[in-house]
Amino acid sequence: MSKKFSSKEVAHGVGFAATGIHEALTYLGIVKKVVEKTERIVAKSNIVSGIETAGHDEIHSDGRTNLSRSA
Repeated sequence: MSKKFSSKEVAHGVGFAATGIHEALTYLGIVKKVVEKTERIVAKSNIVSGIETAGHDEIHSDGRTNLSRSA
Protein backbone atom coordinates (compact mmCIF):
# COMPACT_ATOMS: atom_id res chain seq x y z
CA MET A 1 0.00 0.00 0.00
CA SER A 2 1.65 3.16 -1.10
CA LYS A 3 0.34 6.60 -0.46
CA LYS A 4 0.92 9.47 -2.81
CA PHE A 5 1.90 12.60 -1.01
CA SER A 6 0.65 15.97 -2.15
CA SER A 7 3.09 18.71 -3.02
CA LYS A 8 2.04 20.48 0.16
CA GLU A 9 2.86 17.42 2.29
CA VAL A 10 6.24 17.03 0.60
CA ALA A 11 6.98 20.71 1.15
CA HIS A 12 6.13 20.37 4.85
CA GLY A 13 8.41 17.33 5.16
CA VAL A 14 11.27 19.13 3.45
CA GLY A 15 10.71 22.14 5.70
CA PHE A 16 10.85 19.97 8.82
CA ALA A 17 14.04 18.31 7.59
CA ALA A 18 15.67 21.65 6.79
CA THR A 19 14.73 23.01 10.22
CA GLY A 20 16.13 19.91 11.93
CA ILE A 21 19.39 20.13 10.00
CA HIS A 22 19.72 23.83 10.80
CA GLU A 23 19.15 23.21 14.52
CA ALA A 24 21.65 20.34 14.53
CA LEU A 25 24.32 22.49 12.85
CA THR A 26 23.68 25.30 15.32
CA TYR A 27 24.02 22.85 18.22
CA LEU A 28 27.25 21.45 16.78
CA GLY A 29 28.61 24.98 16.44
CA ILE A 30 27.94 25.61 20.11
CA VAL A 31 29.53 22.30 21.11
CA LYS A 32 32.59 23.10 18.98
CA LYS A 33 33.05 26.45 20.74
CA VAL A 34 32.74 24.82 24.18
CA VAL A 35 35.29 22.14 23.26
CA GLU A 36 37.75 24.72 21.89
CA LYS A 37 37.42 26.87 25.01
CA THR A 38 37.87 23.84 27.26
CA GLU A 39 40.98 22.80 25.32
CA ARG A 40 42.45 26.30 25.75
CA ILE A 41 41.74 26.26 29.49
CA VAL A 42 43.28 22.80 29.91
CA ALA A 43 46.34 23.75 27.85
CA LYS A 44 46.81 26.94 29.87
CA SER A 45 46.37 24.99 33.11
CA ASN A 46 48.97 22.45 31.99
CA ILE A 47 51.45 25.20 31.12
CA VAL A 48 50.92 26.96 34.47
CA SER A 49 51.17 23.64 36.30
CA GLY A 50 54.45 22.86 34.52
CA ILE A 51 55.88 26.26 35.42
CA GLU A 52 54.86 25.91 39.06
CA THR A 53 56.53 22.50 39.45
CA ALA A 54 59.69 23.31 37.45
CA GLY A 55 62.75 23.25 39.66
CA HIS A 56 61.01 21.83 42.72
CA ASP A 57 61.87 18.56 44.39
CA GLU A 58 59.50 15.72 43.62
CA ILE A 59 58.26 14.10 46.81
CA HIS A 60 57.06 10.49 46.63
CA SER A 61 54.43 8.93 48.89
CA ASP A 62 57.12 7.01 50.82
CA GLY A 63 59.04 10.22 51.64
CA ARG A 64 61.80 9.88 49.01
CA THR A 65 62.63 12.99 47.00
CA ASN A 66 63.99 13.36 43.48
CA LEU A 67 65.38 16.54 41.98
CA SER A 68 63.41 17.43 38.91
CA ARG A 69 66.47 19.01 37.22
CA SER A 70 69.41 17.09 35.82
CA ALA A 71 72.75 17.67 37.54
